[in-house]
Amino acid sequence: MNLETPDLGRSRQTDAALTTEYEDYDDTSGSYDNTRVPIGVPIVLDFLASTPTTLSEQTVLDAGCGTGSCLAELRGRIGTLHGRELNTGMQQVAKKRFADDPSVQIEQGSITELPFADETFDGIICNQVLHHLDSGKIDDGGTVDFPNVNKFFREAFRVLRPNGVLVINTSSHQQHRDGFWWAALIPEVIDRMVPRFPSIDRFEKIFQQTGFVGFETGVPVDEVLQGEQYLRPEGPLSAAWRAGDSSWSLATEEELAQAVNTVTAKLEDGSMAAFLKEREQLRAKIGQTTFVVARKP
Repeated sequence: MNLETPDLGRSRQTDAALTTEYEDYDDTSGSYDNTRVPIGVPIVLDFLASTPTTLSEQTVLDAGCGTGSCLAELRGRIGTLHGRELNTGMQQVAKKRFADDPSVQIEQGSITELPFADETFDGIICNQVLHHLDSGKIDDGGTVDFPNVNKFFREAFRVLRPNGVLVINTSSHQQHRDGFWWAALIPEVIDRMVPRFPSIDRFEKIFQQTGFVGFETGVPVDEVLQGEQYLRPEGPLSAAWRAGDSSWSLATEEELAQAVNTVTAKLEDGSMAAFLKEREQLRAKIGQTTFVVARKP
């Protein structure tokens, strides 16, 4: 059996990897869209449509817009779109994507400080971004604080118009463990990743503490973040494929080598198909992502 030569790439499990700076998006931005797709767009549109303003007249912010792939799906359906992205590589890809479209404005900057006037937006979306804001370290009391997530929520509340919605695409802790087939290959990495994500219950509390009302959730069970690339059995052997999910960036050299060896062995002995089937049965029940949503009174 001919196997792809494993590409271990570069492990980023350094001191920096334990803070918010653990993924080198400057390096991966050029190929990011090959292994990552926007999901849950109908859910996003339904929540935006629940506001008093018609979609064609709305002004919507994508906070942490990455390469602009979600904005591309919303373009033509929403009146005016703004994308704000901190990483230079990602921001440049998004800016180039919409260079000839005045209805989409892309700028660089943090989402914890939004340079917009009060009550600017009808809706704000934030897709798989908030785990990059806080390190997820457990304090002496055994809890995880999310100071930067709270800052973002306060800023989002400020710049939303009354009855505007904040739509967050996140992953529950169970989805992290059982919604991605390859998570079983790197369980210690997932253990380190999970605390970076507020639980769904914690999100509800943050919404309430900030002043939002009408908390709702939605799960696009049948959609996967890596699109058609997701079920590539040899995927973990490729650094470009692994770049489709930042969890891999938390892996040590030893953990990555162990995962590669496990995949190689399963491909050689023919057990990979059964492994994927078992893992996919779990994902089919819970999905990979959860949308948590509330509105400004």
